Amino acid sequence: MDGLLAVLMLAGVAAVVGSILILRKVPRDIRPVAIVPLLVVLVGFAIGFLALSGVFG
Repeated sequence: MDGLLAVLMLAGVAAVVGSILILRKVPRDIRPVAIVPLLVVLVGFAIGFLALSGVFG
């Protein structure tokens, strides 16, 4: 189970980095909408980190 969470965490890191790189190229008027998927990934990343650290038991 920890291996699966680690793989998902790495995928989350890749998604965050990719989103940040894409946000640089998006026009300013679309950026608030484009930030929403990034925030969703960051929340999932935080939950995965907490799960790996054993917070949830």
